Amino acid sequence: MSDKGVSLGQAKVLKDSGKALLVEADELDAEEWIPKSQIHEDSEIFEEGQEDGELIVSTWLARERGWS
Repeated sequence: MSDKGVSLGQAKVLKDSGKALLVEADELDAEEWIPKSQIHEDSEIFEEGQEDGELIVSTWLARERGWS
């Protein structure tokens, strides 16, 4: 991924659909499905069962969803 991405703070993965993760994160008001393809390579959260790691998503996704 070529951009720096946008941090959504500390996060926890609640479910994994195979193509997306349902996450709860500091910077989100509600649980959100995040496409795995939009999780930045520097993210500490990327699969089910992970918690208390920084979630970084693509700048494009953050803009589309109004997070940046």
